[in-house]
Amino acid sequence: MFRFHHLAGLLALCVSLSATAQFPSKPIRLMVPYSPGGALDATLRLVAEQMSASLGQPVLLEHKPGGATTIAAMATLQAPADGHAVFVNAISYVTNPMLMSKYPYDPARDFIPVTLATSNPHVLVSYPGLGAKNLQEFIATARTRGKEMSYASIGPGSSSHLGFELFKKDYGFQMVHIPYKGVPQAVLDVAGGQVSAMIMDQPVVAGQVRGGKLTGLAIAAERRSSVLPDVPTFAEAGGKPFLSRSWFGMMVRAGTPPEAVNVLHREFAAALNKAEIRERLASVGTDAIGSTPAQFAAFLKSETERFAEAIRISGAKLE
Repeated sequence: MFRFHHLAGLLALCVSLSATAQFPSKPIRLMVPYSPGGALDATLRLVAEQMSASLGQPVLLEHKPGGATTIAAMATLQAPADGHAVFVNAISYVTNPMLMSKYPYDPARDFIPVTLATSNPHVLVSYPGLGAKNLQEFIATARTRGKEMSYASIGPGSSSHLGFELFKKDYGFQMVHIPYKGVPQAVLDVAGGQVSAMIMDQPVVAGQVRGGKLTGLAIAAERRSSVLPDVPTFAEAGGKPFLSRSWFGMMVRAGTPPEAVNVLHREFAAALNKAEIRERLASVGTDAIGSTPAQFAAFLKSETERFAEAIRISGAKLE
């Protein structure tokens, strides 16, 4: 009997090791919830190229835009739970379930964190003709003029919307929210004075700030950025410390073997640590991270708590 159990145990171990050694056994598909093009797409292609060479299997991008990122999420959930389908997600992963009354999946139950891949800070920018040369002057103007002023976002529940709502709360002023369907028109209207200000991703506004088309008032980070060295942090500008950012991470279906999750984390982190990729991201103001699954889980928890407050005070909803 002892010999039987011993052999059974060895057989189970061999099967486990064999399964680990076989991953990936086919192409890995990155389910991207956005249309092709843009900085994220370029980064993912570089990462996919590095991973393909390392793993000996193609790593492919499958763009599945729409449904407030739920189409890509559901495509991942409909694939086998073997690690070969990876959902590329962002802030909408934590905010959408709080913004929508009917949601097709439970993020906490249906997905496993793999890694927080990249992050970039937001920058508070304003219309140059507003007359506010720094954060203190902007706050004074906002408190005086209140709802005569407006701020742009790239849509209800977006990080640019909820980040500005937290900014308003922390600094005690009111402004009217003007949601846009995309980045270009929002940036154009702030630069043209149709809207007073916005909080937006550093890679999106850095060129406009350097060119003088937008006034960079403060960066919502712990330290200044080499991309915008003349823009102070909120604390350096004489205000309260304030953090706001956008990010992208990787998830797989619940039930995916831990061995596959570990391989994916290792390979994503290794690709993001390649000098070419780190330098390319840094040049536009984005940080390569490659966190562990546990670190990403803790980050998601903190982001959920943070944005629950922003959703509550803004009353934001998505249909």
